[in-house]
Amino acid sequence: ASMSHELRTPLNAIGGYAQLMTLGIRGPVTEEQHADLARIRRSSEHLLALINDILQYAKLEAGQLAVESRDVPVDPVLAELETLVGPQLAAKRLRYTYAACDATLAVRADRERLMQVLLNLVTNAVKYTEPGGAIEVTCETHAAGEAPGRAGIAGPAVSIHVRDTGVGIAPEMQEKVFDPFVQVRRTLNTPEGGVGLGLAISRDLARAMGGELLL
Repeated sequence: ASMSHELRTPLNAIGGYAQLMTLGIRGPVTEEQHADLARIRRSSEHLLALINDILQYAKLEAGQLAVESRDVPVDPVLAELETLVGPQLAAKRLRYTYAACDATLAVRADRERLMQVLLNLVTNAVKYTEPGGAIEVTCETHAAGEAPGRAGIAGPAVSIHVRDTGVGIAPEMQEKVFDPFVQVRRTLNTPEGGVGLGLAISRDLARAMGGELLL
């Protein structure tokens, strides 16, 4: 936490001063300078996001991340996903479908953390699905002990599925994909792909709420 503070303070300053310059407060800015300042801001925001991921993962590993469980209606959460990723879907011309859940269906979860897990899965689907492809979000209910990966759970459960027509995960990577700092497709053409913590954090969050994240 101390290290993250030391890193975030100068990064916030970099982004802040770049924004001041973009607004022309320090004087006229050319089109080329606007483009360079935009790159500076994107890079600082990207680094801040990486630092936040590392800090959150460290807190999860240390058992210091608070999770507040309460009854959370499933349908409003899933319906909100499309709004959050709408611009990315439009940019890649992806077809997004969501089969609405029963309006009375609810799960015991931390709504903010649940949304974080689902948003990570959907944004990954957007990232790795070719333009013109499709993404589908569905949910289903299970009787006690019948949920995939949750045999013996006390009471009924809900499964939320995110499917896409993307590149998929190679068989040899499927055992490692939830490990920290593992990236399925790291290439020189994807320099801002993160540090491989998204799925590790999502799985730990799911487990902290009494659930599971599975392929």
